[in-house]
Amino acid sequence: MASAAPNVPKSPSHTAKLFIVSFLILFLELALIRWISTEIRIFAYINNLILLACFLGVGLGCYYAARPVRPALTLTGLALLLLMGTSQLFKNTLMPLSALSDEVAWFSSQRHAGFLQIAAGLVATGMVFACVVMTLFPLGQLLGQLFSASRNRLGAYSINVAAGIVGMWTFSALAFTYLPPWVWFALTIACLVPLMLWDAANFRWLAGTVVALLLMALYPIAVGQLTVWSPYQRLQVTPITNSPTRRYTISVNDVNSMLLMDLSDAAVDQIADPQVKQLRPYGPYDIPYRFKPDAKDVLVVGAGSGNDVAAALRNGATHVTAVEIDPGIYRLASRWHPERPYADPRVDIVIDDARSFFKHATRRYDLIVFGLLDSHTLGSALTNTRIDHYVYTQESLREVRALLAPGGVVVITFETPRVWVRERLAALLAQTFAHEPYVFENRLHPALGLGGEMFVDGINITELKPTVDADPTLSKFVEAHRLPTMAGHPVRLTSDDWPYLYLKTPHVPPLHVLVSIVLLLVFVGFRRLLMPGRDQIDWHFFFLGAAFLLLEFQNISKMTLLFGATWLVNALTITAILVLILIANAVVVAWKGIAVPVVYGALFASVLLTLLMPMSSFNSLPTVPRAFAAGGLLNLPIGFAGIIFADSFRRSPDPDAALGSNLLGAGLGGMLESLSFVTGISALLLLVGVLYVVSWRFRKSAA
Repeated sequence: MASAAPNVPKSPSHTAKLFIVSFLILFLELALIRWISTEIRIFAYINNLILLACFLGVGLGCYYAARPVRPALTLTGLALLLLMGTSQLFKNTLMPLSALSDEVAWFSSQRHAGFLQIAAGLVATGMVFACVVMTLFPLGQLLGQLFSASRNRLGAYSINVAAGIVGMWTFSALAFTYLPPWVWFALTIACLVPLMLWDAANFRWLAGTVVALLLMALYPIAVGQLTVWSPYQRLQVTPITNSPTRRYTISVNDVNSMLLMDLSDAAVDQIADPQVKQLRPYGPYDIPYRFKPDAKDVLVVGAGSGNDVAAALRNGATHVTAVEIDPGIYRLASRWHPERPYADPRVDIVIDDARSFFKHATRRYDLIVFGLLDSHTLGSALTNTRIDHYVYTQESLREVRALLAPGGVVVITFETPRVWVRERLAALLAQTFAHEPYVFENRLHPALGLGGEMFVDGINITELKPTVDADPTLSKFVEAHRLPTMAGHPVRLTSDDWPYLYLKTPHVPPLHVLVSIVLLLVFVGFRRLLMPGRDQIDWHFFFLGAAFLLLEFQNISKMTLLFGATWLVNALTITAILVLILIANAVVVAWKGIAVPVVYGALFASVLLTLLMPMSSFNSLPTVPRAFAAGGLLNLPIGFAGIIFADSFRRSPDPDAALGSNLLGAGLGGMLESLSFVTGISALLLLVGVLYVVSWRFRKSAA
């Protein structure tokens, strides 16, 4: 092995600069993805495309590293994004794009929009993409220059990866401690300042830093009574002043409102409308206990504001397990819910993803209640799957059935945006329990909550049906509010391989297609703007990047199945991938005579193994062994691909072009991920194999 000295970049300042740039790139990517998808709602549904814009910015920067670096572009891009994110007029321009989606993306979404409205929305989307590219472009230039100036390219690449890990966990720590976005962007500016001070020519851009800080000071830190940035979303608590009882709302990213309601006997007695007391037993929170009056052991998933938990306690439950993925929502509900259900000793709180809980639970429940578990938040910037997607699949509901005690009942309340979503949920329950569920609407009275469409089924229909028939009021209510299920028009059922609850049929939604076209136009525009520069992409690195991002998507999706769609699972999965890249770098440094064709053969074999091995085969293992076994299998192709990349990178005569091409290829891989809407998730591994074959075809042998 070579001595340590040649493995060190040029100087301590060079190493520090490389670390800061690499740290800042990944930190800023995560900050922008989180902030933009919250403030500009269209990106809550396609926020993986913001990641692609980040790759595009860094990739183009590396590709054109020889051109002068303009740090003012980063500051200008940030300032413009802040202005767009706080402009209601700009946000309204994007609203018509909801007409391009199968799902209802906003409560005020438009089912129909004119050509000019959609065109204006796409132009506004392009502006956001362009600003993201502008923000990351100078950092990509600096990264490319630093790689070119490094004595040992793999040593520099290892610093880059290690700094990225630190950047990711720094952002995760800020998010987990509920720090607001102005802290994220202030840290970004703090990292930019030393980068500018390193070069005397950049002193003049320090004025831009002051301007950016002033703009950030104008960013509203809090709206309403209380604002909390949880690890997943922005939450705002506001009192309802015209309510006869104590009531609050929790607004989630400005659109999803959860009510914190006092429906205790004392509170209901104060309501002037006498119907409220009569209707409460059949309201959306209490009606599950009419179907299962003797329920003592209750599971509430998507416990959220605590209304479903409070209803369980009011109706005689002796033990309630409350599962909520967002600790911020639990934190606010514990503080503000008038009935204080989470403080009751009969309640056990579990902060976890519902699907993860289903896999690990051992207790059996008389009643399982889904408390409006219909999040529209993406589980990760690397996937098109939402937090709730894996909760409503055939495999998931089979796990739910296994958690029911004899005679147990499951109740799902859902705000179905389309009739076919209702059809899908009804068909999933019918398949799981071998008989048709009760499907009805429950929106009785504003004082009893928002309600929604309800689906009720159980282990034993011979027990459930007599219970309904024995309660004339319940029977009449269900019949009067029954919803059609269009049994003659079957819809595709969701599965763990095709979990797209809000997609009617397998197809790439027009919204994704058009926004991808906008991203391509932004790429072409920036490339033409930066000409004349080099215009030759290194296709070997390009296709390595495309295949790598598709592999990363696979890993995130499948680890989500095993351990839940939590921020911690995502962070640990990405960390494992980056650590594996560091190991691959070390292998290439230690092993000088790598037989690349052999490594490619091992790569193809590992991709095939990953495709054929079902994730369910790991379910019987304890948590830690399951994590190592599943993680080892899923990351095996990434390990071999990392060796190929590291060997090619150390031999490349043009490292900045190689890295830039790799990142641009990752952008293509991100776009190809949308094909899973048609093929399912696992089939993309075949495309991964094809991309690696193409990368092999373009590999240039070193002298």
